[in-house]
Amino acid sequence: MSDKILILKNDRAGDLFTSLTLISSLIHRYKDMKIYLSELNSGFSFFFKDKKINKVNFNLTLIDKFSIFYDILVNDYKKIYILTPKSFYFILPFIFRNIKFYAIVYDGFERSRPSNYLRNYLFKYKVIYRNKINKKSYRQLQNDLLDDDIVLDIQHSALFIPKITKRLKNLLPKKYILFQFRYLFFEQLGWGIDEFDYLISQLSKKYKYILFSSDIENNNKIKKYNEYFIKHYSVIDLTIQTKNQNLKNPNIYYLKNINSENLFYVLNESTMNLGKEGLYSHISFFLKKKCHNLFNFKILKKEDIIHEKISYSEWCKDMHFGFSFLNSDIKKAARKIIRNI
Repeated sequence: MSDKILILKNDRAGDLFTSLTLISSLIHRYKDMKIYLSELNSGFSFFFKDKKINKVNFNLTLIDKFSIFYDILVNDYKKIYILTPKSFYFILPFIFRNIKFYAIVYDGFERSRPSNYLRNYLFKYKVIYRNKINKKSYRQLQNDLLDDDIVLDIQHSALFIPKITKRLKNLLPKKYILFQFRYLFFEQLGWGIDEFDYLISQLSKKYKYILFSSDIENNNKIKKYNEYFIKHYSVIDLTIQTKNQNLKNPNIYYLKNINSENLFYVLNESTMNLGKEGLYSHISFFLKKKCHNLFNFKILKKEDIIHEKISYSEWCKDMHFGFSFLNSDIKKAARKIIRNI
């Protein structure tokens, strides 16, 4: 097929993995393709070898919007897939009426995106509900956007999936659990360094080797944690690919300077992945690796339970991963996690 298509996917890294089956299926069918990614997910652009990749901001700037508009204006795109819910994108079908637009749209309690009027200009769309339980997950609905004559590539054979280097693999233990430290997740639970140390100490009773990553942002609070990790735990530096053991914690490794590609490798080599529902779980699902999801939402009223059930149906419905709901009691939380993994 000589048709030129465009994919708008400038969202978060975990969200990108929900779209990989769809994108791989489209790559099989269409050779002339361009994909827009964001600063949050472009680190995984290695999947799309030899494809045109444009990087824009997660929150589109005026320049980003103009560039995308001009791109569509001067290129003869036959189909455009809106795979991230930016309001600007839903205006484009109204303007470019000769192009077939495919999109995921949203129905909520108070408002829907886009309006029913703008939906009339979409060639095909599927609805994510924010006001009731979804029968299909976001991942499954994206696959349903495919036309009937396109074969669903569940094996992702059109993607370039890199292999871990021998040098990096030799740095990693044979069997380990990989834990995702998220500063904001800990802060919302009222946890700090003491709680982190306690949780890691409990995990070490079940797993001989523990690896953990940290936030890539570089604010002062996260920097404080990362400095503590380097001082008190063993370190694998993924940029220069070296290993330094801490005599007090020789089997617990902080993954320093981790990037998207190295995270992909480390998740794939692990025995179990453990972290807040999101990036770890979506990559683990793609890799068919064991993963346990952590949640920390607050239940103050009945509506909060309904909201979380709806959110779960949107993102996790088809994953079949175990999960734990945590509160500020670190000892209770640790017991719950250990029991479930």
